[in-house]
Amino acid sequence: MRKVLIANRGAIAARAIETFRNQGWSPIAVAATSDPQRLHSFAADGCAYLPGTGLAETYDHAERIVAAALDCGVDAVYPGYGALAEDPELPERLAAAGIAYIGPGAEVLAEARDKERAVGTAGRLGLPVLPHAAGPEAIAALIQDIGLPVILKPVDGCGGLGVRILQTARDTEDALSVMALDDGTDWYAERYVEKGRVVGVTVALDDAGTVAFLGERESLLVDGSMKLLEASPVQGVGPDRLARMRADSARLVTGMGLRNVATVEFIVDAHSHYFLEVNGRLPLAYRMCEAQTGIDVVALQIELAEGGLLSPGAITADREVHCVEARVFIEGPGTIESLSLPPTQGALYNCALDVGRPVVLDNIVTQILATGDDRATLARAVLEAVEGSEITGVAHCGADIAAWLRHCDLTGEPRTGQALGV
Repeated sequence: MRKVLIANRGAIAARAIETFRNQGWSPIAVAATSDPQRLHSFAADGCAYLPGTGLAETYDHAERIVAAALDCGVDAVYPGYGALAEDPELPERLAAAGIAYIGPGAEVLAEARDKERAVGTAGRLGLPVLPHAAGPEAIAALIQDIGLPVILKPVDGCGGLGVRILQTARDTEDALSVMALDDGTDWYAERYVEKGRVVGVTVALDDAGTVAFLGERESLLVDGSMKLLEASPVQGVGPDRLARMRADSARLVTGMGLRNVATVEFIVDAHSHYFLEVNGRLPLAYRMCEAQTGIDVVALQIELAEGGLLSPGAITADREVHCVEARVFIEGPGTIESLSLPPTQGALYNCALDVGRPVVLDNIVTQILATGDDRATLARAVLEAVEGSEITGVAHCGADIAAWLRHCDLTGEPRTGQALGV
């Protein structure tokens, strides 16, 4: 039996362990020795322990993950989602060690992660892009040319970390001072679209270049880099625009040579859509894709990594199926004293935390997915689930999600794109 190292933690690791076992693999978990939350590892056939503290020294440390893979004698490594899944160092080291990687190759991950390279490729392939620049001098010139606001990001960042919006001259002065520190961070900036709608298009691509669309979704509520609430199908964007976004997504991943599963994100305003980024990994909203396609997306990733081919038209996203997903993020370390997630009609939880144990590295208490025929009904189901959940001992964003849902129009279409802060 082939063995796979599941290089992640929490609910996604538990889910990957289940899928790989169903596909005939022997799943091996990883757990940091400094992490009290190891519930995901109990379902695996074994566990490799990672030394160090913090994500950068443990779960997101490519060299230590590869060392664990070699020690366990696995045939492949699967990262799921998160920073490690976007790190080109992992597939590069695995290839050198003769271990398969379930995901895109190192070269294309490096291009996708580098925002300047990714937007350059998107522009060359004909995708609409925003005015942009990289480096302090070019960014200062961009601001002089187009004015404010602009959004500033680390070129090599992921997960929205380090992002800031420059809206005033003081913001610009502070940002230029930070960039002048020369701490090794390269910076990228582009025009900031106010009241824009962020839309993600998830695609699958096989070795023959066949593309399948796994669905689109929009962000309803964002707090900094965290998407607290997403919904599908996308509302407020016409079918012609959505069709162009799908075509642009296919053109981009094909042109980049990106294989397996990826999500292309756009920002949409009243006039057009613009490329934001491409993530060559399992989307955090993979359960929304599964609800609309009826397939196991992790199993699809395995099949594509093994050279499986997509039959044209065999995978379709049913846009009559509505989905709303809330993510209750943890806002600081603590110990979960109580965790009660009430049965709610139409809502499914995704949680793998141990009550009574400190939470040091995990950042999500639970994801709550509601599926059905209309968004307003699903929003009410999610609100009921969030308000009925008892989560004590750690600070979390459940109250923010509930407050937003209470004040949006639950009898019609909730407002979209609201940000709590950046």
